[in-house]
Amino acid sequence: MKTLKIAVLSLVMFSGYSLAESTSLNTVKAYMAAWNAHDASRAAQYLANDAVYYDAAAGEPINGRDKAEKDVIGAFIKAVPDLSWKMIGKPVYDEDTVAFRWEFSGKNSGEWAGSPPTNNPIKFEGVSYIHVKAGKITWQGDYYDSKKLDEELKPVK
Repeated sequence: MKTLKIAVLSLVMFSGYSLAESTSLNTVKAYMAAWNAHDASRAAQYLANDAVYYDAAAGEPINGRDKAEKDVIGAFIKAVPDLSWKMIGKPVYDEDTVAFRWEFSGKNSGEWAGSPPTNNPIKFEGVSYIHVKAGKITWQGDYYDSKKLDEELKPVK
């Protein structure tokens, strides 16, 4: 009987831990789905009010959900209206952190950082590290080869 109680207690403890793990991953997957639906306001709903978005290529963090919606998510969607952002391989995650490799692709048919569209296809890979608390993204760091992206965005002569 004692063994059965320990087994049931272990099952309950581990299933709760598994649920916590899947919650952070589910939040990130829903966030990515909103990006892929090209809906900046829906994607921003997954960010905490005081979220920090760090793009290693830019070097300066973007602070706050509203600023991230406008200056990051909205800017990317405007520049690449047909964007696709997908996970590559299996993500690594725990109850509050998700890390994964990704591929971003689409056509630069909109203004990007003040530059006119090039209509060039772009496709680059990177890694994101995302912290989730209470179902909201509190910190996101994106790391990728910005030099490759800059090359893809050069106007074709």
